[in-house]
Amino acid sequence: MALILVRHTRVDLPAGTCYGQADVPLLQPHDPPFDGVGQRLRALLGRIGADARLGPVVCSPLSRARLLAQHLATDHGQAVAVDPRWMELHFGAWEGRRWDDIPRVESDPWAADTHHRAPPGGETQNALIARVQAALAALHAPASQPGQAVLVVAHAGPLRVALGAAQGWVASADPQQAPVSLDFGGLTWLDPLPGGGWALRALNA
Repeated sequence: MALILVRHTRVDLPAGTCYGQADVPLLQPHDPPFDGVGQRLRALLGRIGADARLGPVVCSPLSRARLLAQHLATDHGQAVAVDPRWMELHFGAWEGRRWDDIPRVESDPWAADTHHRAPPGGETQNALIARVQAALAALHAPASQPGQAVLVVAHAGPLRVALGAAQGWVASADPQQAPVSLDFGGLTWLDPLPGGGWALRALNA
């Protein structure tokens, strides 16, 4: 079994907008195109193995992830399972606001310790990590057939948590502090390790 993580395509929001669990629309036409993501998925399956095929498809319930998941699943004759544990970090009262409009007296203490502090009405980074780790554990030994790849379509925050688990670093809620960048529509390939954990095989494929 392989695990393929996919970030949704670009959203139709002004730059600098805070959005996490707000169900914001995708940019139209899709950027990158859904069909292009599908072509790269087929190419990645070929890299995984000559007999590799898409198995279970899991996604966040937010439409920006669910629409891409449905497109890719349909292309491979699969159904989609929605798992809210793959939702983005909840920014509470900051959702939909420009980062520049959020008072520094609120945002600075949060930015100094995102793992233990939450935006007003939102969640901490530790809460995000806990739910993504639970979702990953559920995928580590799924009832899938040999040669199948499990596909997860989600958001940068939870995908960084998954990648951090594979690379041994702790994810941050601040993209500027993340060791790597995850492309919109990018595919990341992880392999489960026998004793638990994951090995990174490809990033932004």
